[in-house]
Amino acid sequence: MSTPPSPSRRAFLQILGSAAIAGVLGYAAGSSLAPRKTVTTTTTVTQQAGAETVTTTVTKTPAAKLTAAWIYVGPIGDAGWTYAHNAGREHATSVFGDKLDAKYVESVPETGAKQVIQQMIEDQGAKVVFATSFGYYTAIQELAKKYPDVWFWHCSGPYEFFTDLPNVGTYFAELYQAYYLNGLIAGAVTQTGKVGYVPAFLIPEVVRHINAFALGARDGYRLVHGKDKDVTVYLAPELKAWFAPDKAEISARNLVDNYDVDVIAFTEDTYTIPSVAEDYQSKGRKVWSFSHYSDMSRFAPNAILTGQLVNWGPIYEYILARLYAGDPRKEDIWARIGDFMPIRWRKPAEQSTLGKVEGAVYLPPIKEEAVPAAAVKLAKKLYEDMKELIFEPFSGYDPITGEPREIRDTDGEVRIPKGGRLGRHELWSDEEMNWFLDNIEKL
Repeated sequence: MSTPPSPSRRAFLQILGSAAIAGVLGYAAGSSLAPRKTVTTTTTVTQQAGAETVTTTVTKTPAAKLTAAWIYVGPIGDAGWTYAHNAGREHATSVFGDKLDAKYVESVPETGAKQVIQQMIEDQGAKVVFATSFGYYTAIQELAKKYPDVWFWHCSGPYEFFTDLPNVGTYFAELYQAYYLNGLIAGAVTQTGKVGYVPAFLIPEVVRHINAFALGARDGYRLVHGKDKDVTVYLAPELKAWFAPDKAEISARNLVDNYDVDVIAFTEDTYTIPSVAEDYQSKGRKVWSFSHYSDMSRFAPNAILTGQLVNWGPIYEYILARLYAGDPRKEDIWARIGDFMPIRWRKPAEQSTLGKVEGAVYLPPIKEEAVPAAAVKLAKKLYEDMKELIFEPFSGYDPITGEPREIRDTDGEVRIPKGGRLGRHELWSDEEMNWFLDNIEKL
């Protein structure tokens, strides 16, 4: 029997969108690339029934089952990064049911990943490993060579790390577009003209999010206040940890108490900073924040303006479905607003789906009673434009006027010329994404 042709990602997603998981699993029967060979067993039972001898033949075909391991850098209860990944794992188990043995290990230090992953492969039988932190890449580079029959998927690392490894794929749910929209809202809301950002690490992933937020804050402030004076983004020192609630609280309170910041964005995997903003609100001081990776409004119902949310579920479903179909492929999945949606075409601003759960990356509802109407309208328009990449934050065009503009760094160097646009390399590379927008003040 010949192997069926390999569908493209778009065609494959159409299969998934039709809820034809059973069909996907059936596809594997005609493929030599299925993750585990299904063995049919036949048992013959002979019984004496009175004067007659009755022979019964029972044929049993066990369901194909795949063992997958998720390696988490933080606890699944962090309400942020790891919580969201674990929700994606749970989505996969709901889709594939008893055909998936979805194991996980939480709070694995990046320096200890190799031993944990090797144990999951040798002792637990994992045939696919999802390594969910940038710092796991050295372990993956080594183990992928040792276990060529295991698929490794590395989250948040560039595919260039693994070009010579055919059994390693990369994936990420990218948030710079959402951070720009959050910045737009922050700039529109701030009364002091001062907003803040608390980073876990100053790696390219976080730096591009900081710059996108600062660029959005500038546009939102100008839209609402109509002033030439720029909004200032105070950048707190890096926490040097993804999970650091105590340090995050200290940084957030320092921004408010000593720099008069009234809106705070962050990259840290807990709801600490929204809770700090909520605490100030309870005492009569308007301080705002955002949800990060998951909806954190239950922890800060009054202080959250919107946020940047991720649904890893469709990404995990897609990767695993290809394995079940016997058609795994080495890919670099970089999901942005509009990706993994059944329909990604933009709508008019008044019909925008901003605030709805859709795709891999989306925004929760905007707290419209706290945000000027002009900013809400522009955010919805740009969200829709981002679905089709009609508008990109890192481009040399003013989203308010439509006119070309330059983007400069803190040294005055032009980073994006008029009419220009940054591509994937400029956004990911250590050598390229190592600058800060000129309205950022590092503390």
